[in-house]
Amino acid sequence: MKKSLFLLILVIISCNATKVVSNSDKEKITAELDYIFTIDQKYSYATPSEELLKKFGKNEAWKIFEMKRDSVGIDNQKKIKKIYSEYGYLGYDKIGQEYSKKFWITIQHADNDIKFQQKMLKALGQEIEKNNAEKSNYAMLEDRIAINLNQKQRFGSQVTYNKVGQAIPKNGLLDSLNIDNLRLKYNLPSFKEYYNEMTTSHFEMNKDYYLKQGMTEPKLYQ
Repeated sequence: MKKSLFLLILVIISCNATKVVSNSDKEKITAELDYIFTIDQKYSYATPSEELLKKFGKNEAWKIFEMKRDSVGIDNQKKIKKIYSEYGYLGYDKIGQEYSKKFWITIQHADNDIKFQQKMLKALGQEIEKNNAEKSNYAMLEDRIAINLNQKQRFGSQVTYNKVGQAIPKNGLLDSLNIDNLRLKYNLPSFKEYYNEMTTSHFEMNKDYYLKQGMTEPKLYQ
């Protein structure tokens, strides 16, 4: 009986064990994370190329672009899942601040796999408790999961825009009265600062449209 219990404990430990990140491992991981991050940013904040738009028209070009974006997103997720299975969550101690964020960004954008996001949120939370990861990353991932589940947000990091192009919290906030205190605890800028920044960015990206509507500047929070 004791022998069986000992073997069971060994199996559990071996299943939860992750490799130590050696210097050679770190070189390999950082190179892969650089590639993953570059691809992620290329498709997360881009639009179809002029060539694609001219060749296929707006609607078809967007379909092609989104299919490619989704494909590379899933490929990135597979790479991140493999890294996690081998090394666990990559906090500061394993990979440094810059690459810990690059590890997180694909998780943040894995909207097609909410269970994976939830699993990573729990793992990230454990690193936060050890001051081994960025609190703002936790806040943004928690909000992202809430939006994917059609729930209100705690931190207000996920935005949409009203008719005049002003950033507003997608799905609303759980506690609007204490939002700034909460954001401060998680290293996030104040509500007004963040939402004015997002509003300004949205206005600049869609400036031609808003100028035609008679708007010459973004509608900021006062």
